[in-house]
Formats: sequence, structure tokens, C-alpha cells
Amino acid sequence: MMIYTDDYVASKEALRALRIVAPATAFFIRNLADIVDIKQLTEGDDEYDYFVRVPASQLHETDLRVSKLKFEVEKRFGVTITIMPIPVAA
Repeated sequence: MMIYTDDYVASKEALRALRIVAPATAFFIRNLADIVDIKQLTEGDDEYDYFVRVPASQLHETDLRVSKLKFEVEKRFGVTITIMPIPVAA
């Protein structure tokens, strides 16, 4: 059953998610695809939004590039998206 009401007021958090967090996440994922194989992206835990597996030999470079992207998202959208690269055998 769906109930519609004319007096619905969205919370500030919901409006912020629609206006800022969703576009920030889309920007982040789009640009992350240039850095890592996003097929390896998984949901993180309480401390991280995402985990991503990367070859151990590329961990340092990948971590630097991801850090730059995180900074760009924070600067542009005011949102912190956390990701942890997890080294795996190449």
C-alpha cells in the first residue's frame, strides 16, 4: 500500500543526499574507474565506504591516485568518501 500526502517534508539529511552525496559518489566512481578495475569494488565496513583489490605491485601508486581523487571529491562536494585498496597477488 502506498500513501501519498501533500504535507511531506523531507529531512535535511535526505535532501543533502540527493543534492550532494549522490553526485559526489557518481563523480568518485566515474573517476575511480580510471584508476582501478571497479569490478573489484566492494562495500566497505564501518570505517570505509568501499574496498578495492589491487595488485600488490601497484598498491603505492594506486593509493596515491585514490588519495588525490578523495581530496578532489572533498574539495568539490564537501563529502568524504573512504576507500581502502587491498593488495592482492598479481
